[in-house]
Amino acid sequence: MLEAPVVNDGSEPVPTGRGELNVAVRVFTYPQTEQVTLENVNFRLQPGQMLGICGPTGAGKSTILSLIQRHFDIDQGEIRFHDIPLTQLQLDSWRSRLAVVSQTPFLFSDTVANNIALGCPQATREAIEHVARLASVHDDILRLPQGYETEVGERGVMLSGGQKQRISIARALLLNAEILILDDALSAVDGRTEHQILHNLRQWGEGRTVIISAHRLSALTEASEILVMQHGHIAQRGQHEQLADQPGWYRDMYRYQQLEAALDDVPDTNEEATDA
Repeated sequence: MLEAPVVNDGSEPVPTGRGELNVAVRVFTYPQTEQVTLENVNFRLQPGQMLGICGPTGAGKSTILSLIQRHFDIDQGEIRFHDIPLTQLQLDSWRSRLAVVSQTPFLFSDTVANNIALGCPQATREAIEHVARLASVHDDILRLPQGYETEVGERGVMLSGGQKQRISIARALLLNAEILILDDALSAVDGRTEHQILHNLRQWGEGRTVIISAHRLSALTEASEILVMQHGHIAQRGQHEQLADQPGWYRDMYRYQQLEAALDDVPDTNEEATDA
């Protein structure tokens, strides 16, 4: 297992106001390894834009997100915010501008309301319910025994994977961060709910930057631009309609996933045939 890297702190505070995120990675290799993980990965994100990142397992999707969070420094290249290299920015100041939701979020043994308000303990109930609606989990919460005061976690009510993900998204939205990162954070959510959340994020994200990494390509259809990663580099880039019409990994995977979803919607007639 690799040791946690030492990332040097910068001295400059992050400038106030929303700014451009400029990623220019020429080469990145994980510490204590020789294999190049990312090569020639370049993109710019203006405030209000949504970026989608996809590709097969091991293509470099999560690595890009780790570099944006400054879990590692880059061998060759740099990431800039407000045209300042991240290495020059104070680490805590930079990370406070990010809200990150992972595929397997953790909920504490506490009430639903307190889990959502984890990073904003002074949040009002109105604010908590607002972000829960944006994350399409408000109605689920109202169906719990004590609603927002229901205890969840090891000592409380057990929630589904999709409910946990949506509560974690609500928690991230409450932070009101400048950059929202969803790392396969919709994987356990059904297609209809996913579509509603993405629509809500479009409204919420006005002026904010949203980055979504996903295996399920339907989660990326609202993106301003999609990067298709393969073997550590950008194999394709464009909007959903363009990529779904171009020969390549994206079109093949999107068609496969659409077929898979259609088959899942077909009712099982085996039992009816047996009864007949």
